[in-house]
Amino acid sequence: MNRNIKPVVYEILKNDELAREDNGYLIQQVLIKMLDVNQGTAFGQVIQGMRYKGISFEAITRAKRKFLEENPELVNGKAEEIRRQEEEEYIMEYAKHIPIID
Repeated sequence: MNRNIKPVVYEILKNDELAREDNGYLIQQVLIKMLDVNQGTAFGQVIQGMRYKGISFEAITRAKRKFLEENPELVNGKAEEIRRQEEEEYIMEYAKHIPIID
C-alpha cells in the first residue's frame, strides 16, 4: 500500500466539499493528483498505474472515513441523514428475511 495516500486524501477533503460527499469524485481527484492521468487516459492504464504505485480504492475510502471521524464538523448533515436512512432500510429489509422461530 502506498503511504502517501492519506495526506493526499486529507488535503483534497479539506479543500473540496464535493469530495466529502462523493466517493467516486474523491477517487478521481486522488488519481489525478497521484498519477499522470487526464480524462483521455484509458482505464486499463489507470488500473496498471494504481497497481504499480500501490493505490487502492479501499485505501482512499478508508482514509476518507478516518478523516471524517477526526473532523466531524465537516460531515455534511444531509448526506449523513441519507446514509443512516439507507442503513435503516437495509436492516429492515434484512429483518424481513430472517425466519422467526417460536
